[in-house]
Amino acid sequence: MDIAAIQASIKKVISKHKTAFQKLGANQSKLLELGSITGTAQHFMSLGYSVNVVNPSSKSEFIVKTSTQGFPWNFSHINVSSGASIFELHMNLMVESAHDTGIYCVDVGVAMPGIVPKSQQKTPWACLPNKDLLTFAEAKKLVVYPMLLAQFIGIVHEIKPDFLTNPATASSPMFPTLISLGHFSGNSANIVQKYAVRQFNIWIAENFDTRLSKVNLGLAASPFL
Repeated sequence: MDIAAIQASIKKVISKHKTAFQKLGANQSKLLELGSITGTAQHFMSLGYSVNVVNPSSKSEFIVKTSTQGFPWNFSHINVSSGASIFELHMNLMVESAHDTGIYCVDVGVAMPGIVPKSQQKTPWACLPNKDLLTFAEAKKLVVYPMLLAQFIGIVHEIKPDFLTNPATASSPMFPTLISLGHFSGNSANIVQKYAVRQFNIWIAENFDTRLSKVNLGLAASPFL
């Protein structure tokens, strides 16, 4: 993992919006998750969206959510907007299943605005309703192997199945994305190439630290495309 590339991308996005970190450590899993949300912000910036980092009330530092524990109002999020199109990026967001009452945690959730609570609630908050989740990203510190791809398709099926069955989702500014630090192994690249034929509107962002480096060097606009 190119820690310097991940850190540079994080600092570029956060610092641009005048938000500081108390400490940006070198824990790879946490850096990857943080790099994933800032990489998602960079993707939307490449499409002409405005990005604004929002910290919890009375906090001047970016507060990172790195697990399923904790309420969303205690952590920072990112607002993304372009004209009437407005939504929010949240880390480790609890979301409702598309099929039942199951609850899942996505590493980066792209949510409708004003739904995720920003202050303590009188009644317990369990998760974001599925209809208010637009898309999401999952980050793995793994090589992209065939069974990982199959697992990700299963996750998409449980949370946002329209991206696997509805061609209209091709107009979405971001598809469900598997972010990986590793390269394609075995026949996984061939599997991914067939997704378009199968009308699976999902993205695989392998070698994510390299992708972020290209964005930081001005060689690419988005780490996803």
